[in-house]
Amino acid sequence: MSNDYERIRLGIEFMTAYASGNDMLFSYVNERRREDPMAAEHLKDGTAALCALLLRKIARDTGRTEHEILQEVARGSHRHEQSSGD
Repeated sequence: MSNDYERIRLGIEFMTAYASGNDMLFSYVNERRREDPMAAEHLKDGTAALCALLLRKIARDTGRTEHEILQEVARGSHRHEQSSGD
């Protein structure tokens, strides 16, 4: 990827397809793969860049550290998995 803007834009595109449902995500990923053999790597990189940007914003907005927020997300995910596994 050439710059942070492009990385984040790609992350937004990917997460928009993800949020739109499995059919849209499948179509988007297949289209990207046809255009670029490195699409999977670029999508991962773009998504990581977007997540990092959002994490910094949440930390700034809440006054908490990025580490604290990540720990809370991990605990919440674990609790959700435990409760839905019953």
